[in-house]
Amino acid sequence: MEKPEYPGWILWVLQRACPPQLLEEIEGDLLQRFKRDSNKFGVKKARWRFVVYGLSFLRPGILLRNKFSFQIISLSMIINYISIAFRNFNRQRVYTLLNIIGLALGMTASTLIFQYVKYESSFDKFHSRANDIYRIQYNGWQNGQLNFESAVAVPAAPAALKNNFPEVEAFTRFLPIGGVISYDAPGEDPIVFREDRMQFADTSLFEVFDFRLLKGNERTCLKGVNKIIISENVASKYFGTGDPIGKQLTLHRGDASVFEVTGVFANVPENSHIKFDFLVSYETINAWTENESETSWNWYDFYSFVLLKPGTDVNSLQAKWDAYLAKTRAEEWNKQNRRQEFILRPLTDIHLYSNLLYETSPQDLRDGDAVYAVSVIAVFILLIAWINYINLATARSFKRANEVGVRKVVGAAKGQLIGQFLTESLLLNISAAIVALLMVRLLWTPFCDLTGWQIPLDYMLAGEFWLMVSLLFVMGALLSGFYPAVVLSSFKPVVVLKGKLIKSSAGNYLRKSLVVFQFAASVFLISGSLIVYDQLEYMKNKDLGIDINEMIVIEGPSITDSLYASKYKSFKTEVLRIPGVKGITASTSIPGEENYWTTGLQRINGGPEGANVVTTMGMDYDYVPQFNIAIKAGRNFSESFNDEKSILINEALSKELEFANPEQAIGQMVRHGRDTVQVVGVLANYHQMSLRAKVIPHAYRLRTASSYFSVKIETNDYKGVIARLEVPWQSFFPGNPLDYFFLDQFFNKQYDRDNRFSQVFTIFTVLAIIIASMGLVGLASFMAIQRTREIGIRKVLGSSVSNVILLLSKGFMQPVAVAILLAMPLCWWLMSQWLHSFPYHTDVNPMVFLISGVLVTLIAFVSVTSQTLKAAFTKPAETLKYE
Repeated sequence: MEKPEYPGWILWVLQRACPPQLLEEIEGDLLQRFKRDSNKFGVKKARWRFVVYGLSFLRPGILLRNKFSFQIISLSMIINYISIAFRNFNRQRVYTLLNIIGLALGMTASTLIFQYVKYESSFDKFHSRANDIYRIQYNGWQNGQLNFESAVAVPAAPAALKNNFPEVEAFTRFLPIGGVISYDAPGEDPIVFREDRMQFADTSLFEVFDFRLLKGNERTCLKGVNKIIISENVASKYFGTGDPIGKQLTLHRGDASVFEVTGVFANVPENSHIKFDFLVSYETINAWTENESETSWNWYDFYSFVLLKPGTDVNSLQAKWDAYLAKTRAEEWNKQNRRQEFILRPLTDIHLYSNLLYETSPQDLRDGDAVYAVSVIAVFILLIAWINYINLATARSFKRANEVGVRKVVGAAKGQLIGQFLTESLLLNISAAIVALLMVRLLWTPFCDLTGWQIPLDYMLAGEFWLMVSLLFVMGALLSGFYPAVVLSSFKPVVVLKGKLIKSSAGNYLRKSLVVFQFAASVFLISGSLIVYDQLEYMKNKDLGIDINEMIVIEGPSITDSLYASKYKSFKTEVLRIPGVKGITASTSIPGEENYWTTGLQRINGGPEGANVVTTMGMDYDYVPQFNIAIKAGRNFSESFNDEKSILINEALSKELEFANPEQAIGQMVRHGRDTVQVVGVLANYHQMSLRAKVIPHAYRLRTASSYFSVKIETNDYKGVIARLEVPWQSFFPGNPLDYFFLDQFFNKQYDRDNRFSQVFTIFTVLAIIIASMGLVGLASFMAIQRTREIGIRKVLGSSVSNVILLLSKGFMQPVAVAILLAMPLCWWLMSQWLHSFPYHTDVNPMVFLISGVLVTLIAFVSVTSQTLKAAFTKPAETLKYE
């Protein structure tokens, strides 16, 4: 066939743009003009004139007539599509309900999870310049080895950064403090509370962060000594509805310090990793420490933040900062054979990706990988819900084959049929979206309780929320509806109307592949849930090396005097007389609490060069026996000896000091801070913190501590013991509130985030399995109906009910078996990687995969059998009526 000389693409454009009633006349006019121009001007010029003249028909006068006609036709077709869809829904109520419930559950679960992930990712981002704020991480190196990684740094570091590098715009520091706060209202009883959320803070706080001051002046409220600003909640607690500005609060920490209230700030948002209710002027700590809190390069208790200028190359700044430190600090480092490293870490990464020593709110931190792993569950649930729709729609396609054939015979085009079936998908997804929104609203509060966060309900009013819901709806409608629409619209009328439609093996393979994916995901989620639970139980039940059971901890008195030691001794005597009390001991720290007392420790003879920075705890004589800590070598502190110049160390510290064994350490002299002391005992390693942290070197000094009193109980009458404790407490420590807690509960709070992750993982795993099972139930039911005639014939020929059930179940159990085999190795590898992120962990137990495989097989078998039983028990006379 000869190629036409005129540009054919112009006719193609006109055919799609011009109204049908004008098209033939336009095409004729164009071709006639082209022939005339070819004879007159030649083919080349005629082609150019053909294009220009053809494009001139694309004018409003012609196109609007086409548009008007198109709108009328489309509107009537859409109304027809909707009418047909509702008729089909009414005829197939069970399948429609299964689809809506499955899609709604999928959208509900994914919406809740995505809001949870969004909230977890929002921490500290409410600050307008969050991306320019960096925290200084302090790494200590000793003898060429990394000794510790700390969230707190030395106070001199941020000032050195600001003074030497123009990229740094501002800096601020926080130093935690706690104690008893009292307010003496005129003519009323004093208001007294123990407060822990207190920080010393620089005046530049409001330059770096966007914490909102409601009363007072941002520039002056933290200037001067003994100035304090408080949160809205604190203002209400101490002052009611009165104006707190100018009022005085007293802090009791041994000595009493009076502070003037100079400001009130808005309550710190929950999605801030820095939390406080009181901010004390930094000049106060400078006055208390004779300016050491400004100049020290060794005292590392300060949370330090710097604000960088926009566009700063952080890596380049870090390199220059490291070089500056190496030049200015090298001489000091070499004396002690150590090195200090101060690393700039983004503020917005702290909540999800920081797990250092002395985090400001360690109980609030999350594992970023675990949080985003929950997103994977959400995606799995969505895919499973969409797969259910695809499977049910394609399985039912053969029942609608005659409908498609008739529509094609009477003139329906393939595109129109696709439009009809996509309309059905849209309507189902709209219904599911409405149900999902209602469920999200109803489940919002329980879900917040589950995650441990009070996620603002305002999230549901935000544009991002509605954009996400719309996106899920559109994606669901298109992804789940497009393939079935194409399959249904592709049937040939001449075949289906003769009743000779052959079921496509490709379609069967697709359905089986999708079932494989659904149940592979289910196996993975079940196995993952079991492994997470196993690891959590391992951490909770592993021997800690210390007995924390049956222990009530009383927070020590903040209001004390010079007679505290004798008062504590008398208090201890009175407490031991209380029925049910087995013992009492005082210490500066307790298991489950990070110990901030760090001191340099060095062997006098031998050992590593320089002083090792070690964590130190003060205790009395009864701490070791009461907590049942094993002694590896030597002895405990004893009243039979003068142990003021003695020290205990743990096995980890003994090893770090390069003693060959614990026995070798006994009697050795070490320099601990400014004291020269003798090692009299080596304690067995025990877990001061949860099993998420390694056991670190510890030293112990004999002290009459006032931080915590640990009371050992040997009775179930806890309330009676606590009530009796009130009398000696008020007698010896008046003015101090009696605050207590159970040590095992306090210790296990460290596992709260792991518990919550396990619960979220498990709940949504169960939901995914339910959705997958619903799809399998619907598919099995439809397949049983499709094979009604075959079942009747088989029963006539002698097949038993069990044979029929096995026959119908076999086709579903094979893809389930494949799913189990595919999921196991992937889950094994991924969960092994996750377990190795813990310093102490269990191993992947093969029984987990056996349990998950059996469970998934059982769920699938019950789902299928529940539908096949009805078909198997139907009498052949009834089933063969269809012939």
